Amino acid sequence: MQIRRVAIDGFKNVYNVNLNLDKITALVSLNNYGKSNVLAGIDFGLSFIKANAEVKLNMMSNANLIPMNKKTCGQNYMFEIEAVTNIGDKVYIVEYGYSFSWKTDEEKNPTIIEEHLRIRFDDRGQKYNKLVIRENENTLYKRTDTGRCSSKLRTESIELAVNKLRAYDELYYLDIIRDINSLRMYMENNLDAKSFYQPNPIIYKGLSDMMVDSNNLPRVIFKLKNDYPDKYELLKNVYMQLFPNIENIIVKQFKLDREEDAILPDDAPFIVANSYYLLYVKDSSLIHPIDFAMMSDGAKRVFMILTKIILAKISNISLIAIEEPENSIHPSLFRAYISIINQLVDDCRVIITSHSPYIINYLDPSWIRVGVNRNYGVAEFYPFKATGKNMLTKDAIEFDMTVGDYLFSILSDTDNDLTEYLECRTNE
Repeated sequence: MQIRRVAIDGFKNVYNVNLNLDKITALVSLNNYGKSNVLAGIDFGLSFIKANAEVKLNMMSNANLIPMNKKTCGQNYMFEIEAVTNIGDKVYIVEYGYSFSWKTDEEKNPTIIEEHLRIRFDDRGQKYNKLVIRENENTLYKRTDTGRCSSKLRTESIELAVNKLRAYDELYYLDIIRDINSLRMYMENNLDAKSFYQPNPIIYKGLSDMMVDSNNLPRVIFKLKNDYPDKYELLKNVYMQLFPNIENIIVKQFKLDREEDAILPDDAPFIVANSYYLLYVKDSSLIHPIDFAMMSDGAKRVFMILTKIILAKISNISLIAIEEPENSIHPSLFRAYISIINQLVDDCRVIITSHSPYIINYLDPSWIRVGVNRNYGVAEFYPFKATGKNMLTKDAIEFDMTVGDYLFSILSDTDNDLTEYLECRTNE
């Protein structure tokens, strides 16, 4: 299932953000605006779907996430995705969303107040076919392909219909239900990637298979080399395109001698592996390979990000969010870095954030969503109009400025109007 659009509202300072996703989508704004909150709000929305009832209740009661801005105070949390998927040889557009009320005081119980699921063929002019309609605890679903969305489904106040419908094996759209329940997002906000390269025999249960969010990168690379050698070679090749001095990347396994008393009880949350792994890099300027952990922080982070993008399909990751990718690599290499990411992503989508003016010059204008400070303290993002980037470039030249510097100078001045460049909604 490939996510094409995501919308969130009522989360921290995020206000009615609706993002059409390209292979790469860039959230660009001034620092301390709300870019990270948008990413966290999307991650929250996907995590909420998979959470059990107890975790859902805790999430709906998290006072740190409830909107507190004058513009957004009292708003419900809203989450919606639009995705494309296959059922047999047919391609469908899927729209799924829900909203809930936050627990804002001790006497108020949070509750899911709306949920919907609808699909249509991926052809122009096709209408959506309703599969789930919900208002509070009154939920209807479509039982058969030829029927209507009129069968009653009993749902508790903090239970999503898509969770309950997983057990309905006879549903003709069961694959869609399962896909929605398995959507995952990886958040990459580790500017210091050193810890990911340390040898570590500890493996937490549930992470024993190859996982895109595993903290033990050398072990992941070893499994990648053994199980998917073509992807391992691809990873090396694209990394060496960015760092031509690197001649090879080597991963080694070292067996551990396990003492009998090192065996852990069955209820321990982790296991101790029989091996640990080290990652080495052969640089043309050095006489022998060195531990990858000795590379620069930027070089380590770039390798980690490329690894996780290549692993996304294997690990069923739908979205990868990367905060400030420009901090990992020299500006002269950034265009090539973004181009490689764009070539690597398949069904997965990548969202990057930045508050750097120069990044504007290296991105396709259709990828960029600009954070506009129209309501103080509220995060809103808008794409360029069809001619907006060209107009911005022309105006920047008149002021003898780069496009990025000119855009950020406008963003810094709250009196300036960006509606001539961006597809801003009417300010309410």
